[in-house]
Amino acid sequence: MKNLYQILYGVAALLLLIVLLGGTLTKPVFNSYSVKTLETAGVKRSSIDSIDSSIDDMVYGVKKMEFQIERIKNIFSDKEIDEAKYRRVKNEVFAKNIYTPINELLIVGYRIGFLFVSLILFLSAVIIQLIYRSRSLRKRVEKLEEIYNSSLSKN
Repeated sequence: MKNLYQILYGVAALLLLIVLLGGTLTKPVFNSYSVKTLETAGVKRSSIDSIDSSIDDMVYGVKKMEFQIERIKNIFSDKEIDEAKYRRVKNEVFAKNIYTPINELLIVGYRIGFLFVSLILFLSAVIIQLIYRSRSLRKRVEKLEEIYNSSLSKN
């Protein structure tokens, strides 16, 4: 029983450490869990990337038309057109504004869940240790009572 509560203390401490380092060292683990959860729920990263790509294509098409209009406006002038404004840009509208925040929310949820599991394991270890110590104390008191009673009966 002593080994059991020591193991529970160790596991609780390990889980607490994982939760506390969840933003830095163990983020890939939590990230993989949250990505799997999102895929199970039907939100796939490839679908989000596809939607973002089609939005980027539409925005690029509009920018190409704007570029053509600027070129037509500047036919007779020597003014240079800044072509960098009209290049294709990967905006990732859905990925940045929807998918990533949901993913981060799930990571925080998993960390909170692991924190509760760690707390439950710690409290279970405390309860088991108290039970073990109580039984141990009861056995020692019984031995002392036997010794005391045997010494009284000898006199």
